[in-house]
Amino acid sequence: MDRSDHESLYRRVRLSPQSRRVATIAAVTTGTLAASTAGFAATMPGPSGNASLEPTAATGTTTASVIGGGSHGTTLAASTAGLAGKIGNPDPTLTSVSIVPDQATVAPDAPVVFTVRATLVGTGQPVAGQRVRIAVANGPQWTTTAQLQTDGRGIAKITTRLLSTTTLTAVFDGTNALRPSLASATTVTVRSPVASGSVSGSVSGSSSASSATPKVIPGSSIGQKIVYLASLQKGKPYIYGAAGPNAFDCSGYSQYVFKQLGRYLPRTAQQQFDASIRIPKAAKQPGDLIFFGSPDNITHMGIYAGNGYMWAAPQTGRTINLQPIYTSTYWVGRFL
Repeated sequence: MDRSDHESLYRRVRLSPQSRRVATIAAVTTGTLAASTAGFAATMPGPSGNASLEPTAATGTTTASVIGGGSHGTTLAASTAGLAGKIGNPDPTLTSVSIVPDQATVAPDAPVVFTVRATLVGTGQPVAGQRVRIAVANGPQWTTTAQLQTDGRGIAKITTRLLSTTTLTAVFDGTNALRPSLASATTVTVRSPVASGSVSGSVSGSSSASSATPKVIPGSSIGQKIVYLASLQKGKPYIYGAAGPNAFDCSGYSQYVFKQLGRYLPRTAQQQFDASIRIPKAAKQPGDLIFFGSPDNITHMGIYAGNGYMWAAPQTGRTINLQPIYTSTYWVGRFL
């Protein structure tokens, strides 16, 4: 092949300026930008987790369950190639998205309303009828927990309950005509309530009960969340064979509490004992399960709350309450 042939081939394969721009951005996206967009992978929850939420047609408002629960689900990676194409196209209009909570500080399990607004940069016109994702900080990554759709004003709302301090953002993935955009992150602080009053049930009459009772508040660990959710069932009656939400037996109670955080326990106390990881008594932590009886014949169980106390559904005629571990003969089981 002589020089003229080489030049002819070069003219045939030479990229246009637009193609070179898209190719360059695609290369960049595959590196640095991909690392950031990978954090916004969408998680589809398990059977009882937060569902993929869509707003009502009239209000654009969605109600979510507790955020801060389990992390079960299948992750779908974001398409960096599609994003590269959108950024490389000079035609789409710039967009802006924001997310604002109605309260900056709340009590545990209190409702919080987040308002998302999407507009066109420069004109302020609403970005109507478009999907916006809500992503929650999950360690070094972000996890999509809900999908909303903006109304005619470019607004979508979601109501949720938080168990611990949570940071969220909103993501608009863009269209062929609109560029993608990311909202500044917002954080809602969850403050622990002050423990007060005496403990009812089997610990009544104990002079040290009030001081020994742990503060039942949600925290950052799964065990603290389990204890907090267990405390919300206080006062509900014991009924043999019941698994909630209005009545429980001992194993139905633990199964119900764990299920709210995406952890699925077997039904009976014996089955839960057999399926759990055995933990030394001295190493037990809040959220562990306390089993009574013998390894081959578990007769009762409770949820360890700390300081020698457990939440339990005791027996017929009584209600769920916080009580001391009443014997030194017990076993500790843990579900990771």
